[in-house]
Amino acid sequence: MATPSRNVLLIDSTGRGHAIADLFQRSDPSVRVFYGPGNSSVADERICTVPEVSLSSPASAVQFCQARAIDFVFVSHIDALSTGYVDFLKASGIPTIGPDRAAARLEASKAFTKSLLQRYKVKTARFKVFDQPEPAKQYIRTLGYEVVVKADGLCEGNGAYVCSDQASALHAVDNIMLARAHKDAGNRIVVEERLFGVEISIFALFDGKEFLLFPAALDYKRSDDGNKGVNCDGMGSLSPHPLADKALYHEIQTELLEPLGAAILGEGLKYTGFIYIGAMLCDDGIKVIEINVRFGDSEAEAVLPKVQSNFVQLCEGVLQGTLSSMSLETDDKCYCNVVAAQGPTLRLDEDGREIRYPGWPHGDFEVGCPISGLEAVDRRNSRLFLANVRRDAEYSLVTAGGRVLHVTGFGDNYAQAVHHAYANIEKIRFKGMSYRSDIGLIYGSVDAKRQRREIPSLPSTWQMPRGALS
Repeated sequence: MATPSRNVLLIDSTGRGHAIADLFQRSDPSVRVFYGPGNSSVADERICTVPEVSLSSPASAVQFCQARAIDFVFVSHIDALSTGYVDFLKASGIPTIGPDRAAARLEASKAFTKSLLQRYKVKTARFKVFDQPEPAKQYIRTLGYEVVVKADGLCEGNGAYVCSDQASALHAVDNIMLARAHKDAGNRIVVEERLFGVEISIFALFDGKEFLLFPAALDYKRSDDGNKGVNCDGMGSLSPHPLADKALYHEIQTELLEPLGAAILGEGLKYTGFIYIGAMLCDDGIKVIEINVRFGDSEAEAVLPKVQSNFVQLCEGVLQGTLSSMSLETDDKCYCNVVAAQGPTLRLDEDGREIRYPGWPHGDFEVGCPISGLEAVDRRNSRLFLANVRRDAEYSLVTAGGRVLHVTGFGDNYAQAVHHAYANIEKIRFKGMSYRSDIGLIYGSVDAKRQRREIPSLPSTWQMPRGALS
């Protein structure tokens, strides 16, 4: 193996972070990735966890960079981005990729983003912003169409309420603004027209002037089988998106990326790094649902394994502003990512009383549950990405959060990818383990009321391996 000659500091701690770290080391044998605060359960000789680097303290990253010969820093966690991590590092003279605090408002404030899209004529749903509940409810009562009610700020992926009737929309307003379900993130809300069609997750790398498109994905945002349950960060993804062809990518480039790039430049936003556009393929064109200022999670675990280009070189293109002269190489495989979450559990307290946890994303969840079977995952047809996993006092792997890990199967077609994902996730066990059984078998957030494009068939005859959880 080549001796690492380049050092990168990656700021993240999620399954997405593990996927980015893996892309760095997989595509460039000369790089060592310092992953901070990272995840101590990630075991790779060129991915080094640095827990002393904190998401909330950019000074800790500066101190680490000064102690090591770090070539550049890649910041990909919204908690860090939204508080000005990139601003601090750049002011300290450290080459850094990521949007500054002002640009991070594209994710941190839905009201800011909707207004920006409207000003620069980027297609999106009709909307109105409110900072008081009663005017919002009065507005909803006047509408003749269904709406989505969104908390303005960061809500860990669960601040959007897709409402099928007026009553549920009014309840969503109360839940966000009066019950304070999302705390200060609900000081303002956006009430927007509900879009119908096929969702698509769009990703691009941005150097401040030009976008480099990555493969699109189909994300499964609902917590339960059949696209039921609550909206959450994501229960799995499929890549490439089944409807993504040259014509669609051209439409994305001209209808979304070009006007969005003009908006970023026109507002003087200092933005580099990944951008995510959640969009809907509607009967009257593609429209933006949301923007995130980092790669999607769970999409990263399905999209990034497709990338064959040297990612360090792409990042150098971002830093030098030369991304327009570069291209992206990908494989021809299909990928299916399934999330293993910490589901419902029951335990006894010291007095023998039962404590029931509803599990993620429905409520409180237990942590510290031993994980087994990771060594049985077949790396010839799948990838394993660790999110909320840690080592206990005996150095054994245990759960440490809601979304615990990601199993990504791959193959020559969707059916193979889906089969390999589920055949391998079945080998893993921990108390309360829960996952959707239909990732890749049905479409994601598809509403059959209106569909702009003909939807091809996804695997319909594939069956769950015996003993798998649902």
